[in-house]
Amino acid sequence: MDSAEQAALSELDAQGSHSATANNQHYDARRINEYNSDGKLADGARHMDIRFMRRFERLPVNLSLSSILVPNGVSLDDGDVKAALQWSAHLDPLFQNNLERDPALSWQYFGSTSGFLRRFPGTAWPPEGSKGSKQINDFRTHNWFVQAASSPKDIMILLDSSSKMSEKSFDLAMETAFNILDTLGENDYVNLVTLTDLPKSPVPCFKDRMVRATPDNLLEIKSAVKAVKLGGTVNITAGLEYAFSLLHKYNQSGEGSQCNQAIMLITESSSESHKDIIKQYNWPHMPVRIFTYLIGSDSGSRSNLHEMACSNKGFFVQINDMEDARRKVIDYALVMARPMIMYQADHPVHWSPVFVAGKSGGLARDSEYQRRLVTTVSTPVFDRRNHSVRVANLLGVVGTDVPIEEIRKMIPQHKLGPNGYSFIVDNNGRVLYHPDLRPMSDGNQYIDQLRPRYTSVDITELELPETEIGNDHEIVEMNKNLLYDMRSDMIMPKEGETEFTILSHYDDMKRVYARSQRYFYGPIEDTPFTLAVVLPEKYGTHELFSQQEIRHSRKNVTEYFKGDNWRVHPDWVYCEYNSVSDLEKERESSGEYSNSRDQEPSFGSPEEQVLHFLSRAGRPGWKWMSVRPKSPQPHHSMHGATPVGHFAQHMNVQGSRKAEPYYCDRTLLQSLVRDAMVTDGLDRNSTGAPNGKEDKNPIATLMAILKRQGYQKFVVTTSFVATRSGLLRWIDHIKPADDSPEPHFSEENARAMDMSWYKRAVDQHSIEQDSFVYSVPFGSGYNGKTNGTLVTASHSIFVEHRGHKAPAAVVGLQFQHDSLAKHFINITSACTGMTGCKRTCASDNLDCYVLDNSGFVIISEDAEHTGKFFGQIDGTIMDSLVQDRIYKRVTVNDYQGVCSNSDNPYTACGGIVKPNRVASWLLQYFVSLTSTWLAFLPTPLNAWPQDDYSYNEENFEEPTYSDDYETFDEDYISPVDEEMDELFTTADVEYTTPPPKQHKPHVGPRSNPDPSNARRCDLRTDLYMLQPERLSQGGQNNPLKGKLTNCHVSGCERPFSVQKIPHSNLILLVVDTLCPCGSKQLDIEPMEESGIVGACSTRRQSQETQKRRRPKKCINYHPEEIEIQQCGRGAHLLQTPASLFTAHIVMILKLVATKYVLERNLIHFDG
Repeated sequence: MDSAEQAALSELDAQGSHSATANNQHYDARRINEYNSDGKLADGARHMDIRFMRRFERLPVNLSLSSILVPNGVSLDDGDVKAALQWSAHLDPLFQNNLERDPALSWQYFGSTSGFLRRFPGTAWPPEGSKGSKQINDFRTHNWFVQAASSPKDIMILLDSSSKMSEKSFDLAMETAFNILDTLGENDYVNLVTLTDLPKSPVPCFKDRMVRATPDNLLEIKSAVKAVKLGGTVNITAGLEYAFSLLHKYNQSGEGSQCNQAIMLITESSSESHKDIIKQYNWPHMPVRIFTYLIGSDSGSRSNLHEMACSNKGFFVQINDMEDARRKVIDYALVMARPMIMYQADHPVHWSPVFVAGKSGGLARDSEYQRRLVTTVSTPVFDRRNHSVRVANLLGVVGTDVPIEEIRKMIPQHKLGPNGYSFIVDNNGRVLYHPDLRPMSDGNQYIDQLRPRYTSVDITELELPETEIGNDHEIVEMNKNLLYDMRSDMIMPKEGETEFTILSHYDDMKRVYARSQRYFYGPIEDTPFTLAVVLPEKYGTHELFSQQEIRHSRKNVTEYFKGDNWRVHPDWVYCEYNSVSDLEKERESSGEYSNSRDQEPSFGSPEEQVLHFLSRAGRPGWKWMSVRPKSPQPHHSMHGATPVGHFAQHMNVQGSRKAEPYYCDRTLLQSLVRDAMVTDGLDRNSTGAPNGKEDKNPIATLMAILKRQGYQKFVVTTSFVATRSGLLRWIDHIKPADDSPEPHFSEENARAMDMSWYKRAVDQHSIEQDSFVYSVPFGSGYNGKTNGTLVTASHSIFVEHRGHKAPAAVVGLQFQHDSLAKHFINITSACTGMTGCKRTCASDNLDCYVLDNSGFVIISEDAEHTGKFFGQIDGTIMDSLVQDRIYKRVTVNDYQGVCSNSDNPYTACGGIVKPNRVASWLLQYFVSLTSTWLAFLPTPLNAWPQDDYSYNEENFEEPTYSDDYETFDEDYISPVDEEMDELFTTADVEYTTPPPKQHKPHVGPRSNPDPSNARRCDLRTDLYMLQPERLSQGGQNNPLKGKLTNCHVSGCERPFSVQKIPHSNLILLVVDTLCPCGSKQLDIEPMEESGIVGACSTRRQSQETQKRRRPKKCINYHPEEIEIQQCGRGAHLLQTPASLFTAHIVMILKLVATKYVLERNLIHFDG
């Protein structure tokens, strides 16, 4: 650190003699590689060597240089801008060094208060393919800049809406207020009142309150202000009295931010400076700053408003046009930063909310079309010079983007298993990431303008507790309270664990499943975050521990990965190089180096990357690098603490100064090889060994099951297996047409463990172990001769060891729907029972359906019904099935719905099953690893109580296909052939169903609004879950017969019969059609909640009272601040370079962009 600062000082000392050339050292992103038609560089343009890089949003960049981006209204010829450009050019080597040390880094930048953004690595703007202009959105109003520059705050905005304001003036005033609102974040509180005869709150439920500055609340205020009508006489005195009283109330009661407080007065005129009311409430200590914004150029008002601001530690701004309204609002944040700058001690680190950035940098085949989630880490940079007059200048903010995908790598999904997941929440209960987090579309505003649209979703809006557990109100309330108790603990933050039942939804919220889950959570030191690990209670507490030692294998393990009919999970890290240069050196040494310099040295696919490392793993001298690269540690590393106990064996404390060239997840890679060995031979489709003995290979077992069930009768197109290590293998029994518009099976299912057919199959195992889960695409009905609809059938394989089970794989196949439908019709159209039958499904007065466990039609006599929700076909019968407890109606709320703002009211085998020990080592591991990656200071985590979980070489053995795979009964009955005819002959208890209760659908708009006109809204839908125990009483799948009565004036009855199809998630429904019972339709389309919507809804109001944890730092007072005379827009915040504050820049940049990355891997886990 000292050497870096000294190097920067030396370069700055030499700056004076090279000032003429130094001024032209920057690269204006607007003029990079700009050529004339004759191929010559355009006047004023500069050439930059660039090459495409995946990690930088697939843009062409230069890894040695930064480029300068500017918003509208900022000139690079301005004196302050030139000075800041000159000294900040020395940051490039530091940026470059940071990137080389850690490939997880994304964009690094320095945002100057003078208005330019230095961004590394260098690239042209606008990006190729972007529709944006050459100017970016002004970053000085973004969360990462403003929140790093100032401590939390309570803001009262007083907006003049009197009749004296012209429409043009009010538009300017409104724009000024909106720009102030845009600078606020989750740690701030705000309210806005309009000033006429009396102050009024445009949002009724915000009256006499300060609300958190969430995106939803800010949008609510903006929408309400747009509806304000001008009128009355402005009463600034009443407005000030109201604002002072409310702020005082929050300060004394312990509510609000408990830090900065300010009044923002926006008006066209003020006849006085309101000394009396200000003296009464704010003097002599001035706890509330006053910022005044004069709309227009009234000279008398100017002096009054200037005095109000200057005598109350504020700032005066004059707004003459929209550009002023956008550019000058940032002045208030620079003033609030003064105490922090004057103390020169603390540089609070700020983590922005998550937002959607540019293209993903993954190797997945679809990653080019995906955009990644990002958070920004930032900290302020101060001017440390001694001036002749007292000033406190903020030079800017330094920051770096952290892709969420890089954070998630620290919590490997393979350790959590199917339907397990993790999430992180901040001090406000807002989610950093979660598998169900669905950010709103930003309309490409980041790609076009570099303007992030931040996401703010509370954890209670994502974890949906089961609230319809029978009629036991006490259990329902307990289930909800457990969620809120967990949220409170995580915010405090505390370590803990809990268990409750949640509603898990699949397939764009068309299916729902109630699952009991175990939650383990703990704080991430030196960050505002808490990490939670979630595991299914029924099968998540054990994992399959089965690996193949690669280095000692007698066979080249790449032999198990031949052909192109396999994939690995594209988002999982099996092995990767730690930097671009490491990969380049490896390829150069092996003779694989490409001469192309315009492309990043990379791999073409995740499979190519895996094979690359597998081929090297068998070479002599191969070493497992199962820890992330670690930085050189200072003498005070870990604050002198010595790791003890369990973590001592997993912590790299040698102080090595050499980062390893690559990282491998040893457990995952060797599990992958084991799974590949077990599944090798899928394409041979054999059911017996050549020597006549039964083959215990799970694939052979699967094929035997399929043949035993008669699947050879159907036209199978694809069979597949997906394992717990992320391996997917498949066979195309029918080669897809080259011109087929449908994507291949592997293109949509490479992330197998994340797919609905995988998750549902694992859940189904706890209901019926030897069953398959069937599904068809939603709304895939057809009426022509040509049909491409496929049925997907999947079955989970669990491995049992010493009485414990763990999910190992999911096997399945896809076959043509029409072949199944024809077979169904043939069977149900004939009487095959010994007792005979009077009617069949071929009869005109009977309709027959096969429904899945969510109520969707798998088979119907009318092929157009395929994939439809049955309630849309016959809502009366569906209601009856709910009344008879065959299906359960479950109300699911979607708190991430999107509505139009115009509606605003104003796996393998042969292994050992080991316990996950989630209460101890698993969460400890994830918290520790994430903590060291996210934390800025190398503070150790306190060790949690834990069991011993060490690496055992004896667990590695050659594959044996023993009885560890569960066996299947030989009398596995075909669910159609031998069961169907019993439906019409079996006697059973008859249920007479009363007229179904009227179920009122939720009303509201159904729209997919343009992102610029979209708002968050609460949606609600009714989904359905089959209750299989209702149809399997006494272990028998006997049909239940019922009838609808009193549904027609003629008094006729409508009988129906329901039977579970064995070994599946399906039921057979037969309905008599002679008696008309209406044409009611049920819909599962989500609708907006009726009643009060938006911020004034009951749910949103309750959120305002939820717990939050204030940031640790609040710096809002310095006794000498009153000596600063700058309080008007005419004064300059000087930024000329000097060695003292430039050295400080270097220090802070190193802290943010380097230290959090370099210290992130102190603790690791050797699989």
